[in-house]
Amino acid sequence: MSSYLKKNPEKYRKVYINNTKELNFYIEQGEAESGVPLNDKLPFFNWEVLNTELSIPCNYYEMDAQASFVEKSLLDLGKLSICLSYGYYLLVTKSYKLKRFTYRFSREPLRLVPPESVFQLSIAVILHNNDYACQIYTLFQTGYMKHWVNRSKSHIGDFIILLFDKVKGGNTLKPIVDDFAYQAILDNWDSNDLTKITTYLNQLCDDQVAQVASPPSKMFFEFDNMNWQFTPYAALMLLTLRAQHGLDNPDFEHPGFGNVTALLLTAPVAPQKDDVLEQLVAKLHEQGFDEKALLV
Repeated sequence: MSSYLKKNPEKYRKVYINNTKELNFYIEQGEAESGVPLNDKLPFFNWEVLNTELSIPCNYYEMDAQASFVEKSLLDLGKLSICLSYGYYLLVTKSYKLKRFTYRFSREPLRLVPPESVFQLSIAVILHNNDYACQIYTLFQTGYMKHWVNRSKSHIGDFIILLFDKVKGGNTLKPIVDDFAYQAILDNWDSNDLTKITTYLNQLCDDQVAQVASPPSKMFFEFDNMNWQFTPYAALMLLTLRAQHGLDNPDFEHPGFGNVTALLLTAPVAPQKDDVLEQLVAKLHEQGFDEKALLV
């Protein structure tokens, strides 16, 4: 398994390199090669078409970090931080488009947010990047109950959104699925009963392993593309939020992920960008792009 995972980023690297050409085109020309769609009600900004240009490097860095985790049982903080930065700018642009979608097209933007997007929220929490976490959360705060997220049959994405809402958000969101699998964890996330917390962590990790191992027909499609599969993001997010609130955590070990508690960070990891993203963001700012204002 370790050898297979290590080779996967190598295989994806060609896609990543080809995509870098697309980003460099934008940096040089100030627009994507595909141009922008026309809309008489509200014209598109050039940066609104950036999608795969940002998601491909985001996937590449997460995939590479995941391979390192499986091989060394350590989080590659540098790669995860760059993954988060690409994901952050992807979700900023997506949030802007979705909040204007109804005006432009006279319908709700149903199921247009990929389900794996929620892992950016968990990574931001795990890296103690509260600014990114709160800003990413605004997309789900607006769109989760409106069904903007293209859900699979998994409830793990719902849990990540609802846990953040419960602990750091407005505590206003409700599950949009029947028989939500993790309501008890939400209700007792701050419990002092470490046996109970261990049971919850096992549930999250066992479910992730089962969904990763399931065939595509089971429709756990946030776990079927070699991204997000082998890092216990949901469990680690729960432990991180508890630690941030001064709560004790169990020394939790899982046969699929090793000692999860040992992965907890004690200090924030500063956002990082690779050279291409640095140049892209500089170009976007030249064009009047303001990431924090766009998330309001």
